[in-house]
Amino acid sequence: MPEYLSPGVYVEEVDAGPRPIAGVSTSTAGMVGVTVRGPYTGKPKLVTSFLEFQRVFGGFLPEPEPGLRDRWAGDPDEGGRWWLFPLAVKGFFDNGGQRLYVKRVASRQATPSSGALGHGLVSQITGNAAKKATSLRLAHLIGFTGVGQRVDIVRGDDQRLIHTAGITGYDVANRRIELDAELPAEVRASRGDYVQVGERAAEQTLRFSAVSPGSWGGAVQVRVQPVVGAALPVLPDPQEGTAFATRLAATAAQDSTTVEVDAVPGLDPDELPADVWVLIGVTRYQVQVGQPASGRVTLTFPANTSHPEWQPGEAVRRVRRGNPAGAGRTLRVGGASRLYRDAVVQVDNGTTLTTRTVDKIAEDVVTFTEDLPGALFDSDRLHLVEAQVDVRFTDPAGAVVEETFGNLRLTGDEPANLVTTLANRSQLVRATALPGLSTDPARFPTPSVGSWLSLTDGGSDAYAALTVADFVGEDGGSGQRTGIVALEDIDEVSVCAVPGVWSGTVESALVTHCELLKDRFAVLDPRDGLDIEGIQAFRESFDTKYAALYYPWLVTRDPLSNRDVEVPPSGHLAGIYARVDVERGVHKAPANVVIRGVRLTDGIAQDVTKRHQDLLNPKGINALRFFPGLGHRVWGARTLSSDSTWKYVNVRRLFLFLEESIDEGTQWVVFEPNDEALWALVRQTITNFLTTVWRSGALAGTTADEAFFVACDRSTMTEDDLQNGRLICQIGVAPVFPAEFVIFRIQQKTRETQLS
Repeated sequence: MPEYLSPGVYVEEVDAGPRPIAGVSTSTAGMVGVTVRGPYTGKPKLVTSFLEFQRVFGGFLPEPEPGLRDRWAGDPDEGGRWWLFPLAVKGFFDNGGQRLYVKRVASRQATPSSGALGHGLVSQITGNAAKKATSLRLAHLIGFTGVGQRVDIVRGDDQRLIHTAGITGYDVANRRIELDAELPAEVRASRGDYVQVGERAAEQTLRFSAVSPGSWGGAVQVRVQPVVGAALPVLPDPQEGTAFATRLAATAAQDSTTVEVDAVPGLDPDELPADVWVLIGVTRYQVQVGQPASGRVTLTFPANTSHPEWQPGEAVRRVRRGNPAGAGRTLRVGGASRLYRDAVVQVDNGTTLTTRTVDKIAEDVVTFTEDLPGALFDSDRLHLVEAQVDVRFTDPAGAVVEETFGNLRLTGDEPANLVTTLANRSQLVRATALPGLSTDPARFPTPSVGSWLSLTDGGSDAYAALTVADFVGEDGGSGQRTGIVALEDIDEVSVCAVPGVWSGTVESALVTHCELLKDRFAVLDPRDGLDIEGIQAFRESFDTKYAALYYPWLVTRDPLSNRDVEVPPSGHLAGIYARVDVERGVHKAPANVVIRGVRLTDGIAQDVTKRHQDLLNPKGINALRFFPGLGHRVWGARTLSSDSTWKYVNVRRLFLFLEESIDEGTQWVVFEPNDEALWALVRQTITNFLTTVWRSGALAGTTADEAFFVACDRSTMTEDDLQNGRLICQIGVAPVFPAEFVIFRIQQKTRETQLS
């Protein structure tokens, strides 16, 4: 309790009254099945629409080759049509499902696709160029050396050489190079044409693999290219003095030794060093500054300086050196905090591109591992060289999924490291650094041909090795479970299914899963094509209040094969459960509800008549029927329990809702003092919750006292219970049972003559 040790005012918060219980969700489903791709390890993945399912797990599965298909579909005891799982997921969302946790099943022998990059220097052509053109626009100039360098121009479709030329000029800002010869043929960016410098090496630098096993990874392509992470200005040396900006005061002839400029503040030879550099146009010139006269100053060029003719008004601006002493390892850089140890920068002095590696950084002073390439000016920029990874996947339907990760570091343990970033963020690939990996831009990771690497090595679904044990799964601990067992990681799941699999082992495992956790309900699928006798025989194996069985299968359109196929009903029914829960409540039986996402005519695989259902309904087999004018409907709401107390689906699920809500809403009671005050608080907390449930129509009775009771006092606990730390609360509720049989008794009535 609080301590009051000195005089003063004490403000305290005191809990008053019962704590509210929030009803848990009952419309979240969990399904286990085979998908094209998607996460195989870890916890089940939440998807909230079929489009999201396709983006994460891929689209529809093709039917396996006949031998494998018949081995599964022809096994009456341990078989299934697992390739229909995506259609069942679509049925879930078509029928109103909103949240679905999916656990992918894959064969233990399935392997991911992979591929390795060598190294070289490649730059994509980003702009079309006509025949006889002499300039090209590229994706980057990182790793290039500048004027005089020879480059190969290659077609992107068939990898044929278009042209070999030398670079006569370049523009880093616009990523353009000028060539010393005309192009003999047009160049097209849409074709994937590119420029290559030197030869490519086969030494492996990076290995990429698909994020999950399966042949789907063969359609994944990866490209790694250098990018400019930041353009950092060179800061002038403090001894360089002030800058000035002026204009030409008179016309300057071509290659003239002097020019006249307007006198401006800062343009004073007494305050400037002996050698001054100015920028006229885009070119730097060394000049000597004369004494001002008549508002003008004469700038004198060194002998043999070449320049074009300039007109009056041409801008002249002083550029200051960042390293007046010339070559050295240190330089003041603006925004040096963007750099880091071992960062690679590209230095541009106008004619040459040079790369250097950062050794250390102290405020704005950067020290490199090698001397800088001569003098650098405040008009120069250091371009931080980093990597960009582009990933694209084209599914069988032609849809393209793309990922781009920029500003990555090839090496190092930083969060921006390429390998770490892909492991944390990519849904398509993972990367492994190999011994040949280098930060040298001229040895950047590239494929042996082209600019995209296709992950064509390995990659197998190994469907032939798929077994029922893969669906049942193994318990490796939280986040390491597989199959049905993995659904235990998600507490929110309230309805679960393994669509298309009628294996006794799998469905028994699903039922056991629900019975052990006691907070979820299973929807089972029978074998397809069963007749009335066959479905009755199939049902005989089950006796559980935690599952329901629906018959027969449904008919829908398979977009992949563009034909009608029979699909298991569990996916559609799980969606119907969710829809009814949201629209009416968990106490409403999920029956007499239209089934969506099936063929408009003959959407049910076998016709079930009333006489058929007279045999099925008493045994807990819920029929799916067609009624003219009413469509395809669910016409049954029974569990697979032999206990008549739990024969209705909605009653069983209502109690699951109540039990889970009370369990989660009363966790605060644990370790509280076990006395009358706590008992009264627990009674009031549960009473308030059940009153709300009763008012929603979930409980029978015209008054709350008729609908439920809550007892938590000396009558429910003995002294032994109290001494052993047990608080026992007894709760009774009166559920609303569905009107399964609506009976109208009609009799003839003799007309009675009334006498006035």
